[in-house]
Amino acid sequence: SMGTVLALVARFGHAGLSEFEQHFLDDETVHLRERVSMVLDDEVDAAYPQRWIGKVSVFTHDGRTLHGRVDEPKGDPGNTLTRTELRDKALRLAAFSGGASAAEMNTALDRIWSMADCERVPRLLP
Repeated sequence: SMGTVLALVARFGHAGLSEFEQHFLDDETVHLRERVSMVLDDEVDAAYPQRWIGKVSVFTHDGRTLHGRVDEPKGDPGNTLTRTELRDKALRLAAFSGGASAAEMNTALDRIWSMADCERVPRLLP
């Protein structure tokens, strides 16, 4: 749920697979998740599905209100991941799942990046 994502981001600065697996049911995560509410935003709703705008408001204990906005989420066509970010993500996913070693993933990614130059596409993973 979005409440869980935001709770994990508040705690760790990001919400990756490890954070979900290790901290999903932590008391602090549950407490933060229960304090998240979502409201319909006319601008966000009207832009969907062409644009996936994200807005957040945080109300602090000292009375401040902090606002954040993302007009083009990372990974969308207008804000694509760099090759370094793609490599890092693939390595994290492979490490988490145990599906391939870092060496195997690096070899596969190198083959993928050079695929346009191949007469025949090689096997990507052993």
